[in-house]
Amino acid sequence: MPVKDTILLLGGSGFIGRNIIDFVINNKEFLDHRIVVLSRDFQSEKTNGVEYVSGDYGDKNILIRLFSKWNFTRVFHCATSTTPLSSNNNILADINGNLIATIGLLDVMKDFGCFSILYLSSGGAVYGDKNLEMISEQTICSPVSSYGVIKLTIENFLRLYQKQFGINYLILRVSNPFGKFHISEKQGVINIAVRRALNNETIEVWGDGNQSKDYIFVDDLVKIIFRLLKLGIVNETINIGSGQAYQLNMILNTIKMYFPKLQINYVESKSTDVKDFCLDISLMKSLVDFKFTDFEEAIQQTIFWEKSRLT
Repeated sequence: MPVKDTILLLGGSGFIGRNIIDFVINNKEFLDHRIVVLSRDFQSEKTNGVEYVSGDYGDKNILIRLFSKWNFTRVFHCATSTTPLSSNNNILADINGNLIATIGLLDVMKDFGCFSILYLSSGGAVYGDKNLEMISEQTICSPVSSYGVIKLTIENFLRLYQKQFGINYLILRVSNPFGKFHISEKQGVINIAVRRALNNETIEVWGDGNQSKDYIFVDDLVKIIFRLLKLGIVNETINIGSGQAYQLNMILNTIKMYFPKLQINYVESKSTDVKDFCLDISLMKSLVDFKFTDFEEAIQQTIFWEKSRLT
């Protein structure tokens, strides 16, 4: 079968990247798609239609070799080397590892005639603390971490490269995703809480747990991504979330229904943590007719996956 789309996936060994791969290889409509994963965390497994390449996308020589070998039709940029908390510890490294690396990527895309990029931005970090009931794409962004500043700056460079060189972008400001293939111990409180409960460990909560945030089940996120791509939506910045705010203590109490012995340690909140936010997803809903997975069902599926890692 001839290849219709050849996608360079950055961050393909990460949480969302692995879910993208899983979705593609399990849907027959993508049999004519090839994915090339460039990742510092090299995956040794073999997957039909997926090539794994070890390396850092900040290395322009690696990018040039890859673009010379494959005729990429689009790039999925899901990679980041920092978290909101860690980013402020070494801002220069954050700039070099994420911002400068992405500009280098855009230059290589321009040189090789690849004119489509999907960029996963942040639905919390770019906006900062707003004290608004709903945050729309038009809300003024005031990041409180280098992570958020870099994400927002990359967004602006994507808009610049579109105007200057015709590289079409789709920027998705994603809320807090959770679900299968999550392995981080630094980000993703729902998966981390379930993992702690399964291991009879204590979950650390920043603040009093009354903060409310928008969370999205990763299965829903990936389905929405591919529906937007199928519709040919380009040069848009779109909030992707559930459009509902869930209080952290409520989430932990839901997990406690399955793990009554879950221990919680409340510690001082972090200045880099956006405490309360809910995304206005009106634009997303105007483009995609979508029914979200029930929140408790999504937590049950997350528990099932986390349990499967222990067997």
